[in-house]
This record gives sequence, C-alpha cells and structure tokens, in this order.
Amino acid sequence: MTTESLKTIQNAIAKGGMDWQAATTSVSQLSTDEQKVLLGLRIEKAELEATEKAIKAASALSALQADPGFPLAIDWRNNGGNWTTPIKNQGGCGSCVAHGTLATIEARASIVCQNPNLDLDLSESHLFYCGCGNCCGNGWNFAPALDFCKNTGVAKEADFPYVDSNQPCKPGVTPMFKIDGWTQVLALADRKNLLAARGPMVAGMAVYQDFFSYSGGVYQHVSGSLAGYHAISVVGYHETGKYWICKNSWGTGWGELGPDGQRGWFRIAYGDSGLDTQFAFYDVQLNKCPIPVVDPCIKHRLYLSSVLRAAQTNRALRACLLFHVCRVGRLPLCSRAIMAVVSRVQAVLKICPQFRVAFCRALQAI
Repeated sequence: MTTESLKTIQNAIAKGGMDWQAATTSVSQLSTDEQKVLLGLRIEKAELEATEKAIKAASALSALQADPGFPLAIDWRNNGGNWTTPIKNQGGCGSCVAHGTLATIEARASIVCQNPNLDLDLSESHLFYCGCGNCCGNGWNFAPALDFCKNTGVAKEADFPYVDSNQPCKPGVTPMFKIDGWTQVLALADRKNLLAARGPMVAGMAVYQDFFSYSGGVYQHVSGSLAGYHAISVVGYHETGKYWICKNSWGTGWGELGPDGQRGWFRIAYGDSGLDTQFAFYDVQLNKCPIPVVDPCIKHRLYLSSVLRAAQTNRALRACLLFHVCRVGRLPLCSRAIMAVVSRVQAVLKICPQFRVAFCRALQAI
C-alpha cells in the first residue's frame, strides 16, 4: 500500500471520529490479487440475502424477551485463563473457513475439558484439503466444513502439517475426534448468550480495503471497496464498547495486540461489515471432553509395584517402609539409599493418596 493510500484511510478515520488505527501491515503490503486470496469464504448473493432476512426475523423475535440474560462482556482470551490458541497464518491460500472453524473448536475443547492449558493444535490441512480439495483459489463455506468435523472428524496438526498451497488429502491420517454437532445462530442476543455460556463461535464478514491496514482499536469501515468475504472466530464481545472480539488467521504481522502478547486479533463495531446483519454465527457442540484424560497416577502405580517387589527380598527396606510410610513397628536402622526410596514413596502417596491403604496392606502381607 502507498503512503498516500494509508493517509487516505487515516484521514477518513479522523474525519469520521472512529476509534481505530491504520498502519502498514504484512497484509496491506500484499498485491490486490494476493489480498483477495486471503478471502476464502465463498458465498452466493442469494444466501447473503436469505441470511439477512432470517437474522432480522430472529432478532425481532428475541427483542420481545424482557431480559436478554447475557453478561455485559466476555473475552475468552482472559476469562479465568486464556482458552484460545495461538494466532495462525493461512498464507497464500483461501483457507480461512478451515482456520476459523478449527480456532473455534480448539477453544471449545479447552473449555469443555476445563483446561486452559490444553494447547490443542488441529490440522487445517486435514480439514481443508481432505474436506474441500484443491480449494486454495476457490475457498469454502461453513456448512461443509462443520459437517466434515462432525462426520469425519479432525486430525492433529502434527499428523498433517499446514502448508499454504493445494495438497492431496494425506492418506492414513486418523482423526483425533469428531464434534457432536453444530447449529446456525441468527439472533444477536442468542449469539451473546452462547458466547458467554459455551465459548467462541465461527462467523463470516465482508472485508473492505481499509481492513487490510487495521492495527488496533474498534474497526469500522471508512474507506475502500469490497474485497471479498472472510471467515473468522468470534471470541467475545463488549456491550459498553459495542464491539465483537475476533481471532483472525493472517499471522502476527497484522491486527491488534492481544492479552497473549500476539498481534492477529481485532475488535469490530456492532453492525459493521455484515457481521451482524448478513452472516450467522455457528455454534459448535462438544458434549464432553474429546481429549482422553491421562491419569498421572498410572506411572506411580508401576513404581509402587516395583518397590513392593524389592521389599520381598530386602528386609531392611520393608521395615523402613512399614515404619516411615505405614507407621507400623519400631524405628529401624535405614541406610541413605533406603531412605531415598522411602522419601520417593512418600511423595508418590502424597500425589496419589488412594494407593496408601493398598500399598501398606501389601507390604504387611509380604
């Protein structure tokens, strides 16, 4: 982008009294054709018009409710922990639907598993190249992407790493889990209720030329023509500020600095860029934690078993364990090596107290 073009946007922001900043970004420096590739949400005009009518009807119905119920603000990047995953970069491929969908599913899994440190990393390549095919230049839509996640499932990033060019579907990739379902959410009050109660949702928006230069604040379109349509993940909202909080997939050289210390996020005013008026939000259902919970006591059980085997032939070890761990017998003479074993057993039983009774019974039976 030329300095003159950036100044045009900045002047338009100032003239309109808007609260956002425009700057040279990694995306604004791309050519027009390269920018268009980033906008991989493929949607027909008829679908936009139908969705717009459905949103108006649903919002009118929800407005009859006396109490909308949702809290004044929610931000899943800072809600008793950061439940979102790091910003990714779709690169020169129109894979935004896959990125927005998996960003949402990754966050939802962390929330359902009640673990903000789950650090789940799902494969956009598996979803995009197996679910859509050679679609880097064509883009995709929400329903088939979400259906793929429900019917086929999603794999780990490590099993099919992302590259930003068309790839054949990698054979032998095993899905990590499937989502239980998804629903289209139209009314604005319903969107906020679900965001607050369940977590981030997938959404679409129109992208205008000035959005490529966004670097912070609450975005509102002020300059430039329509460039295309884009899929993102909505991670929160703010009623007082009248904006949505969203996660993008254009890397960390674009966007607003988030609480995680990364750029790549953005805030957008209610009613802007068709986010509220032309596009539904998509709620992803995960009815239980899809990630197997590994019991940390399994490895400790194996250690305790090995200690019991050693105590069968080592009378001094048995006596020291009985006295210091099980409080049985008189104080024996315990070597430094034996006390190291005793200390480790005590530490294990502090972590896994459910093993104490069984361990002491087995020790006494030797």
